[in-house]
This record gives sequence, C-alpha cells and structure tokens, in this order.
Amino acid sequence: MMKTNLLIIVVLAFLLLTSPLFAQTDIQRKAFTPSFLSIAEYRSYERSFNNSTLTVSQFSSPIAIKLPLRQNLAIDLASSFVTASVGDSKLTGLTDVKARAVTMLFKDTLMLNAGIGVPNGKSDLDIEETAVSMLLSDKALGFKYNRLGEGLDLNFGGGFAHAFGTMTIGVGAGYIIKGEYTYAKDSEVKYKPGNQLNVTGGFDVHAGSLLLRTDGTYTKYNPDESDGEEVFTEGQRISIEESAIISMTRLGLVLSGRYINRGKSEWIPQVDLPFGVLPDKKTSKLYGDQINANAGLSLQIVKGFNLNFLGESAFIMKNEDDINDAKVFGFGGGFTIKSSKGSFLDIVGKYYIGNSNDSTVDLRGFSATTAIRLIF
Repeated sequence: MMKTNLLIIVVLAFLLLTSPLFAQTDIQRKAFTPSFLSIAEYRSYERSFNNSTLTVSQFSSPIAIKLPLRQNLAIDLASSFVTASVGDSKLTGLTDVKARAVTMLFKDTLMLNAGIGVPNGKSDLDIEETAVSMLLSDKALGFKYNRLGEGLDLNFGGGFAHAFGTMTIGVGAGYIIKGEYTYAKDSEVKYKPGNQLNVTGGFDVHAGSLLLRTDGTYTKYNPDESDGEEVFTEGQRISIEESAIISMTRLGLVLSGRYINRGKSEWIPQVDLPFGVLPDKKTSKLYGDQINANAGLSLQIVKGFNLNFLGESAFIMKNEDDINDAKVFGFGGGFTIKSSKGSFLDIVGKYYIGNSNDSTVDLRGFSATTAIRLIF
C-alpha cells in the first residue's frame, strides 16, 4: 500500500513540476497496456515597461501515445498543436513528431532507447513569427514551446540503475544528432543546430515514507552551422536537482530545488566583412545561472479525489553583460481524479508575479492546465 501511494505522489509531482512532453511519458518506464496522455495549457504574461504593456500568450495541446509491443519493449509517439501571440503577431501550427522506442533489460536494471524527430512543424519563420519565437524563449516565463519545427533529429541513449538496500543509484547517457533546416522564410540558408551529448547520474534514498532524490545532468553542445560554416557554440550546461518526497495515506508533499549553470558561448558576430576578413569569435556567458524552487502538497479528500496546492519560483542571475536577470513567483492549485487502473484527470491553475532586467520590467501572468491520461 505504501509503495502504491508513493508511486501516485511521484506521478503527481512530475506532472505538476515538469513540462517537456517526453518527460511526462517517462513517468511510466515499463508499459504493460496502451496509454494516452493529453495536456492542454494556456499561459499568458503581461510585460510592463515604461508605461507600456505587451501581452505574450501561448496555448499548447501536446499528446503522447505509449504502445507496448512486448513485455520489455514500448514505443512513444508525441506531437502538439501550438498557437502563440505577441500583440497582433502570431505563431501557429503543429510541432515536429517525436517517436521513441524504449526497452528494459536484465530485470529492469538497464534501459535503452532510440528515437527520431520527424520534421512536421513550420521552421521557416517570417519576421513577425521570429519576434514571437524570441519572446517565447524567455526562460523566466516558462513557455513550453518557442519553435514549431526543426530538422530531422536522431537520438539514442541508455541508463543503468541498481538498488543497494534503501539506496538506488542510476547513471545514463544520450546523444542527439540534429538535422538542418531553413530558419527564415524566403531564404535558402540552411541552419544546423549542434549535436548534443547528455550525461546524467543520481541516487534515491528511501526512509519509510520519505524519499530523497539527487539528480545531475551535464550537456555538451557541438557548434551550430549556417550553410556549413560554424556560427555559434552554446556553452556547456550543468543541472543539479534535489528533491524530497513525503508520502502518507492521505497526504503527499514534494519539495524540489534545481540549480542550472551555463558556460560561456562562442559566436561569430553578424557584421559586414570588409576586404573579406572574418571577425574574431566572441566569447561570453550569455545566460546567467538559474535557481528554481518548487513545492506541491496533495490531500486526499476521498478515494480517487485529491486537492493540490502548488508554489514555485525562478531566479535567473545577470549574465556577463549584466543583463537578462529575472525573478518570478507562482502559486495556485487544482484537483486530481484518478482511477484504480492509473488513469487520471488533473486540473491546475496558477498565478505569477515577478520582474526582469534589473526590475525595470514587471511581469504578471497566469496559466491553466488540464492533463488527462487514459490507460487501457
């Protein structure tokens, strides 16, 4: 009974505190029956600066389907419809289709996966769509999507986990091969993002109703290319997350904190080239360090119905040029209805306040999210 309650709380915590769709499908590593997951979110922010207000909003409705092929093998399929607006400018369409196969081996201690991102979303944006995309990229605002499509991507990786008494240790690695695509409308220039290497590691410690978790991720980016020429190399990314999960019969509490450090990036300035001389590469820390803190409290009112209370915060430090800092606080709640088979309906609303750019920009926003998982 305790293990079942703990699983429910962990599932709820990940649904409320994470955003990428494949992160959602990772909740159930081993699938025995088909499942369908749909998440509809509307998020809107008002950015006020010098007595003027700009509204940035996005509606997204990602869906994911998990199909078990045999006892230790399953495939995931995911895509989303997205519509976003900034003032009168809009960005609307479908995202690329993500497909992945996951297999569990050696009594579920070894996981291997391979996937593909099939170009389906619009990649060649016009000037207005590019402006919308840039504002959606603001990390403080937490929008799920800032682009619709890219090139043909391939990814593969694996992980190993083993329990030693009350402690479980896991390590993993993955590699993403990024495909090229046309970045701007009416342009023939091909842009290829750099391939990515991800290395992860972590451990869990169980102590009765308490689960303590530590996770770390290192990401190395290869250079981006424009028509075969290296133009940008994003700095390495290091993420460390600590979580504490308390699971009781009618109460669950999740506390988590994440620290993200981004290294210096390199790029070639886009300037005129007199006499054919290439400018020197610039090196700078474009992204300030980031700290996120989240809390989620779940109370079981009756069997199959939980009330949820949520809080979150994001602190982004200034970068090397002393700009682009931000702090945002969010709070809200909702409810979850779940069945004995694992299907559920989850509805959440949040309100956000904060500021950015040395407190010169005021931020006000809200989000409404509905998630439904059907297990057949």
